[in-house]
Formats: sequence, C-alpha cells, structure tokens
Amino acid sequence: MFSVVIRINKPFFVSLCETGLSSYQKRLEIDSGKSENSAMQNASVRGEAAQIVMPRINGADLEDHAYRAEIESLVREGIGGFILFGGDVKRTPQRIRDLQSLATTPLLISSDVERGLGQQLAGGTRFPGQRAIASACRRQSRSDEALLAAMLDAVRTESRAAGIHIVFSPVVDVNNNPHNPIICTRAFGEDPETVEWFGARYIRRLQKPLRNGTFELLACAKHFPGHGDTDQDSHSVLPVIRAEKARLNRVELPPFREAVKDGVGTVMVAHLMVPALEPSKPTTFSKKIITALLREGMGFEGLIVSDALDMGALANDYSQEEIAVRALEAGIDILLHPVDARRTIKAVLSAVEEGRLTAQRVRESAGRVLAAKTRLGLFDEKARTPRIAWARHRRIAREIAAKAPEVIAAGKTMLPLKPSGGAACFVLDDDAQGMGKALLERLGRKFRKLSSVVLAPGTVLSQAEIAKGIGSSGSVIVAIFSKISASKGRSGISADLEEAGRSVLKAAQAAGSRTVVISFDSPYILDHFREADVRIAAYDRMDEIQQAAGDMLTRRKA
Repeated sequence: MFSVVIRINKPFFVSLCETGLSSYQKRLEIDSGKSENSAMQNASVRGEAAQIVMPRINGADLEDHAYRAEIESLVREGIGGFILFGGDVKRTPQRIRDLQSLATTPLLISSDVERGLGQQLAGGTRFPGQRAIASACRRQSRSDEALLAAMLDAVRTESRAAGIHIVFSPVVDVNNNPHNPIICTRAFGEDPETVEWFGARYIRRLQKPLRNGTFELLACAKHFPGHGDTDQDSHSVLPVIRAEKARLNRVELPPFREAVKDGVGTVMVAHLMVPALEPSKPTTFSKKIITALLREGMGFEGLIVSDALDMGALANDYSQEEIAVRALEAGIDILLHPVDARRTIKAVLSAVEEGRLTAQRVRESAGRVLAAKTRLGLFDEKARTPRIAWARHRRIAREIAAKAPEVIAAGKTMLPLKPSGGAACFVLDDDAQGMGKALLERLGRKFRKLSSVVLAPGTVLSQAEIAKGIGSSGSVIVAIFSKISASKGRSGISADLEEAGRSVLKAAQAAGSRTVVISFDSPYILDHFREADVRIAAYDRMDEIQQAAGDMLTRRKA
C-alpha cells in the first residue's frame, strides 16, 4: 500500500484533487488501519515510481494464462497503468476490469485511438483519420460540426466503456513537410489555423465533463513541440527540426498553446532534436523545452507523457535506464512504453538513491498521475456496463467517410466518367496487404465492364501486359495504397510502383482513355502523377472511403 503526496501550489491541482484525495485517503485509513497522516508519510518512492511507469499491454494476449499472470504481477506491484494495444470489445474490457479489481490504486489505461476504438479493438467503430476528417467536415458548416461532435461522442463513450481513460489524440502537429513518413494524414492539415480549429473540438468533446464534474476521457495533444516538418521517423532515428524559433512560434507551437488553453489533460512529447529551442539535447531530455516552455511558459498543468521509450530515436544511443532518468529530470510525468517496466522503476529508484533525482521530483509526477485519476473519477467509480449505440456509431463513420474523398485536380469535362465505356483499375499496393477490394467491388457495380490489375513492389509489368489490362476501357483508374506506419521510413510509394503507374497513364492516354489517380493515403503522392486527367485525395484506406471514391467517379453533379 502506498499513497502519493501532492505538493504543488497551483490552484488547478488543489481544486482538482480535493474530492479525490479525500476519498483516497479515507480508503487508506480503512485498508491499513493507520491514520491519514501516517498513511501519507509512509508513501514509498518505489510506489510513486511505479505510478509513473506505463508499459504496454496486449489485449489479445490477455487470453493467455501465462501472459495474464505476468501482467497481474505488475498490477500487484503497484504499476500505475498500461497503454493498450489490440484485443476485442467482447473480452478485453472484462480483462481490464479484472486487472482493476487487483489494483490497490486504480490503473490508468491509455491507448492510441486516433481513428476510434476500432483502431485497436476488433468490434469497435473505426473512424477516418484526421486528415480525412478535416476534408469531410467543413469548418463553416454547422451540420458538419455537429457530425464531428457526434463522432467524438462515439469515440469517448466506446473508449471509456472499454476501460480506456486516456486517448492519445488529437495529433496537433502541422504537417508542413510533404515527405513526412510518420505524421502525414495523421495530422489535420498543413496550416496551424486548421490544426487549432479541429484540435480544439477534439479536446473539448473528448473531455466533455459528466454531471458530477469528472471526465470520461482525457485527450492528448501530440507530438510536442511539433513533429510535422521532418522527413524522418522517430520510431527509427532521431529527427531534426531545423526551423528557426520565429517559425516555430508562428507554425508549430500555436496548436499546442491552443490545446493548453482548451484544457487538454495530457501532452505527449516527441523524440526530436530542435536546435532552435535546445541545441544539445533531444526534446525528451530537455528541461528547457518540457519544463521551461511547456510547463511554465505555456502554463500547462496536466500530465506530460513521453513518446514510447523503446523508439529508435533514443534507444539507438541510450540505455532504457538512462532514457527514463533523463526524461524525469527534464519534467516528463509518465514514462510510456518502456522495454521493461521493472527495470525502469529500478532505474528511477537508483537515481534517487544516488542523488541524481530527488524524491520530491518523483512525487510531483506521481501526484499528477493521481490528479488525473481523480479527475477521471477512478477512485469513486462503480462497475457499470453502459449501452453503446454501435449501429449509430457505424452510421456516423459511414457518413463522414462518404464526404472525405476530394478532387484535387480535374478538367471540366472529365467527371463523371462514363459507365458504359468500361474501366480498367490498376491497384498499386505499396505494402502488399491485399488492398483495393472495396474499391474494385464498387467499381464493378458502376461500370458495364471492369478489368483490374493489382501490383505490389517488385512486380514487373510489361507494356504488353499494360495494354492488355487497359483493353478497350474508356476510363483507366490508378488506385494507390501506401500506408503511413511506424518504421516504414517513407510516405510515398516505391520507385518501381511509381514507374509502373506512370507507364499505365502514358499508355492509357495514348489509347484515348480518361485517366484518374486516387491516393488512399498520402495526398502528396498525387504530385508525381500530374499528367492524370483527374486526381483524387481520399486520405484514408478504410472500406467506406474506397466505396465513396468509387461513387464519386460516376456521380453527376446536382
């Protein structure tokens, strides 16, 4: 049993924790038979260190007895919480409730649900990514804003019902580098105003308070101080943001300032080098960036979370123990996704014993974790199984998806395509994941005759095979799928697929066919196919968006 002392003089934490601390301390009295003061005085550094470590938990693996036993042992040792990956909506929430029942202090469960609960748990609703949302929901439209609010309500209720308390969303990076391999369509757009507008609505709706003043979820503004202007992926290397301070203050930092003003509960710090702000240290190790700029300069009073500690940006050059200690020295509150939770806790304890960290520094972060748990009502939560309007949530997802694809360029007479003329579709599947099925199925309904060719990297297509694929089709469609994913290292398509796509366009135009290129991931890929008659950015590969893109090719304007 341990408790956490909050010794932060800011009114935010006083008002936030009055009720939660009171109930928590009373529970300590009942459980331990000690007085309130005695319980608080006996708070151990080890217990507090455990509260600020958040390792990974695999939802699907919780069905395995040995894996579950290992996780349960961490819970009994006082771990503060977990970041959840995978699982399903039927079994995983119950497994999380079982873990909560073992915890002396409630667990804080987080997850990456940028695209809704369905991104992580099978059976949850999968919504479009942020760039697709920004395309579908027009800022000047009240009905679109209401649709956005309905989507965020769905994300909030589904996530909390699954046992999740922190969603690592929204991404408030400004994606101002078209070669960015890891942000790209995860961002709302390329200008700070758009990012601020959508970010504010995400934060306010995800953190919509309950009647008793607690929150179902805490949102997270990421990746501070801005991961948009780089062509490198921090999962693999340490990216460098070379912008001057004036540009950072004008572009990268405003969405984070706005997020703080909107009361965002957590901020995630990226693993970056930003010489204009800190010339000698990665952001995760920089007290100038984390404490002076974010905590003091912007007045942020919530939880500061590291990006995953096992990412190559830091792990390539530092031990897990050193990463944890340096992050805490800089002002990080939660050490996210360490390789080994116990080693990380031990590293913190050793740093305190050696005088490198103070017990007070650890206690401050543990206090903020407790404040977040109080804010979420975890100390007073009663078991409940809320009803989720799954069918309604899926209708919302379909409605947004239908509005996401956007015509970037087209000649006046190029759309709609003529169904009677038939079509040939060449799918460039950059990740060889069998993509394009939903699009091909929809095109098959629309066109009198459809032929299709699916190409993966390394596939060689001769001119004769291209000609055969095109045949007598009046329209030729090149559909591009290139996933934005960790450690892939690029957001474009492979050189051989790009060459194949351009060869298809050249042959189609020589045959007199209308040509269309659709990118279902990075819109910047379209810049490589400017010769196409029509270019469409779909921003997301979910089936509903593929279907919407197929529909818009033959839809006549109202």
